[in-house]
Amino acid sequence: MCVQLNSLRTAERIAENGTDRWWLEVMGKGGKERLVPATTEMMTELGAYRRARGLPALPSPGEDTPLVLPVGQSRKPLTRAALHQIVKDVFNGAAQSLRARGEDHAPRADRLKQASAHWLRHSAGSHMADRQVDLRLVRDNLGHASLTTTSQYLHVDDDRRHRETDEKHRIDW
Repeated sequence: MCVQLNSLRTAERIAENGTDRWWLEVMGKGGKERLVPATTEMMTELGAYRRARGLPALPSPGEDTPLVLPVGQSRKPLTRAALHQIVKDVFNGAAQSLRARGEDHAPRADRLKQASAHWLRHSAGSHMADRQVDLRLVRDNLGHASLTTTSQYLHVDDDRRHRETDEKHRIDW
């Protein structure tokens, strides 16, 4: 996935309060490009990352610095394979730490070791749905063509449906 960050400062892209709204330009399957909101929290972390790399906190208009840079001084974008390997290495390290806590944690460590960037994408979709972000917005953020595809992220609805049915549909004998 190719990811670049730009400020879109056209009149319709500036928030009502006059602050800039930042968007990730994401290249998805089939070369399909979409815009995904870059949250305030994400922009704060990106600013810290950029400052640590000797860059200004925010990209300047027209800047072509990649969003994620390789280790070292290079300003070339990470390849998809390199980014995939970094994500896998982080999950493998977390799995090893979990496994070091004892055999009781082995099944969870095994599951964590299988995680990938796509797993993070699925987790983000589930998190948005669990926090009751409008499903149409989740669909657009994930670049799905259909709400049917996005509905797989509605885990909390099943949990809530079961819990509320159990709590409220009672005979109370």
